Amino acid sequence: MAQRDKHFAKLYDSGEHYIVRECIAGIELNKYLKTNPLSIDISAKILDVYEALGRVGYARQDIALFHIFVTPGGEFKIIDTGRVMKKKSTYPKIMLTGLKTLGCREEFLIHVKMLRPELYKRWSK
Repeated sequence: MAQRDKHFAKLYDSGEHYIVRECIAGIELNKYLKTNPLSIDISAKILDVYEALGRVGYARQDIALFHIFVTPGGEFKIIDTGRVMKKKSTYPKIMLTGLKTLGCREEFLIHVKMLRPELYKRWSK
């Protein structure tokens, strides 16, 4: 199902001991945010990634920022979904911790409140 969502690297082949995926040119989101300020547009793209995880059926809608690549065209691509398959959680603890480490968690939550008020309410409980 993830193959139908633009946020996921394409899967070309797999076997018992290997997976061949699309090579994604770009930079990890945590590194990108060190040199680019968090904007409402970036926050919206982070929320799109969060929602894509749920939309394709992952039980854990949480992912480390370094597993999200920002392409030269500004798209956000998820490069590793191994950990999101292991637990069930809709609260993005790892993602928010990464944003806190970078000093932009509070600003992100302000953007969430504006862009997705229902998510903000759920995450604030």
